[in-house]
Amino acid sequence: MEDLQENPTTCLPGDENGGLFNAIVDPKSKDNSAIFPLDGVELDDVLDDKLIELLEVAPIIYKIGGTTIVRLSQTLALKGGDNVLYSEAETLRFIAMNLPDLRVPRVHRAFKVPDEATYFGARAYIVMDYIDGMNLGDCWKHLDSERRKDVVDQTAHIICRLQSIEFPTSGALDNNTSPCRGHFFTDYSAGPFSSTSEMEAWFNHKLEVSQGVNQAPKDIPPFRFSKFVLVHQDISPRNIVLDTSGNVWLLDWAYSGAYPPAFEAGALHAQMRFSEFNEMLLKRFDWDEGEVRQLNGIGYALTCAAFA
Repeated sequence: MEDLQENPTTCLPGDENGGLFNAIVDPKSKDNSAIFPLDGVELDDVLDDKLIELLEVAPIIYKIGGTTIVRLSQTLALKGGDNVLYSEAETLRFIAMNLPDLRVPRVHRAFKVPDEATYFGARAYIVMDYIDGMNLGDCWKHLDSERRKDVVDQTAHIICRLQSIEFPTSGALDNNTSPCRGHFFTDYSAGPFSSTSEMEAWFNHKLEVSQGVNQAPKDIPPFRFSKFVLVHQDISPRNIVLDTSGNVWLLDWAYSGAYPPAFEAGALHAQMRFSEFNEMLLKRFDWDEGEVRQLNGIGYALTCAAFA
């Protein structure tokens, strides 16, 4: 395996400065004719320290903030950084064991490195399948109505399969040691919660804050959580790849965990982009309108009053 020099990257259109919150990519990462650092190399022969190094120099598939995804070989990708949690790997492993029919990346290795200088106190690294295909966020507008319907139906099927798995408690799938992340836990995360009642108390406080400044209807009832299922919580065309056979692969499980079913529909309601996809998908699976209304009601406390 040769030593590598850092690859040049380019900002996505409109992101000329490549700043902290501007996504950057290396076009080479999508070039299947290119030679990648671990082509012809057995992963078992690669030390963790070398993988950490490769995260900095391998062709970037996608990088934004504290999350970087690079191409290791024709078949492998590496996701890592100080915004990546080990719990994401545990979710993917759980799916591989319990829902093997779902098209998600397989995890080949995962580890974390303590780092008190980071927000979460560690940096996680996940070696997973590289999924070759078209990003739905790039090609949705070019699909005809029949293809769009097929993609939405496949995605709805994934949601239904996820929600067929129930859990006794909420939280990340690493024995609830990682904080809860996603739209309904603020940009800063929350928890982990030691019990359902503790999670309910956190959400009811957010509801009280929003209602107290007239940012939520007074008739929204308190939260009472009785069912927890497997939730992705960030389903969007940008996190979906269509392979050459038109199959849907769902990526980016950073916000996943055991949460109330309404969190999936609520997250779709909160999406600002791809409104047609969101509206079509929300018609393809069951969700509780009242529970989603509750979640929408705490929007003020999750954003403008995140620390209240």
